[in-house]
Amino acid sequence: MKKRWIYTFVTGVLTVVMLAGCGSSNVVKIGHQPTSEQTIMAQMLKQVIEGNSDIKVDLVGGLGATPVVLKAMENNDIQISAIRYVGTDLTSSLGLKEFSKDPQEAFDLVKKGVAEKFDQEWFPSYGFDNTYVFTVRKEIADKYQLKKISDLAKVARELHLGTDASWLERPNDGYEAFKQEYGFDFGKKTPMDIGLVYKAVANGEVDIVLAYSTDSRLKEFNLVTLEDDKHFFPPYGASAVVRNDTLKQYPQLTELINKLSNKIDTPTMTALNYQADVEKHDPEEIARTFLQEQGLIQK
Repeated sequence: MKKRWIYTFVTGVLTVVMLAGCGSSNVVKIGHQPTSEQTIMAQMLKQVIEGNSDIKVDLVGGLGATPVVLKAMENNDIQISAIRYVGTDLTSSLGLKEFSKDPQEAFDLVKKGVAEKFDQEWFPSYGFDNTYVFTVRKEIADKYQLKKISDLAKVARELHLGTDASWLERPNDGYEAFKQEYGFDFGKKTPMDIGLVYKAVANGEVDIVLAYSTDSRLKEFNLVTLEDDKHFFPPYGASAVVRNDTLKQYPQLTELINKLSNKIDTPTMTALNYQADVEKHDPEEIARTFLQEQGLIQK
């Protein structure tokens, strides 16, 4: 997955070191990164597993970027990754520079690769995709009748784009490749920190920004996302990943984790993140309420 949050290498190493020696054959440990999205999904897994079986679950939070999570999995310091993203593991864990952007083909590729290289099971998607999306204010979408990226072709020269600097420079899925795929160029481009793009477009400092599809600020600022109708951006479907030896020890985990498959689409995940980030609700309570509403745990 793209580098959405920056963690220092030292923090990641220290986290893994602190985990060492903490394993228990009686407890399954779920690791997650310190984002609302990861924390909420880790809570959902914990509550579904404990609410429907005798398995006990400990959560291990604060893990850094994907390589740190993967190292903890390999060391058996954690047995389950709460969320891994297709595009991230294809490029980072498996080291692929090119791969199909078709969601199903990419999913099949990462599932096979992770199984062969790490002996881990990649579960079906939760149903949401945390990928890049072009985003505009509602007034801009209404004015130019924008629903998909291709609709921008007729007005792009009039629009001011705000995006993180790295995307402007990346070779394979960056701005130059984007121009070739969609056939247009924005009138003005301003690089900025990814955390600033939401407020910048909401305040009218820019007209359009490149954002993340499940970020709570999309809902906070009532922004409109445009469909990537040419499938330019790699798929970043979200799934749980489990060590295969853990599945052999606890075979019921397969059915339990699959209870969450395709239960959470992208707008729903955005709304759940909003509850945590903006409304400041406890991720444990957010997860519990959702699971009860879905009939996945008892009230």
